[in-house]
Amino acid sequence: MNRHPHDGDGVAGTVYLLHFEPAYRHARHYVGWASDVDARVALHRRGHGSPLIAAAVAAGVEITLAATFDGSRHLERRLKRWHKTGQFCPVCRAARGGRGR
Repeated sequence: MNRHPHDGDGVAGTVYLLHFEPAYRHARHYVGWASDVDARVALHRRGHGSPLIAAAVAAGVEITLAATFDGSRHLERRLKRWHKTGQFCPVCRAARGGRGR
């Protein structure tokens, strides 16, 4: 993934990618940022945090931590705006046979 000059700005932390199986309505992924990813993902799995993830968990969707990236909230926003998380999700790439597209 190409780095942007501002990806390192701000508070250091980790950007994480959650994969939904099966997809919940329109969503198959969630991108978030945390200073403690394990604690944040545990919170999500209990149905707290993001309203999208809370609804997905309530619907019985399996939430998998698919990838993590060192970065700030700038990188999180950049990835969310990109709207192509399936292209860098390792779970989706494996399902497509490792192809990038």
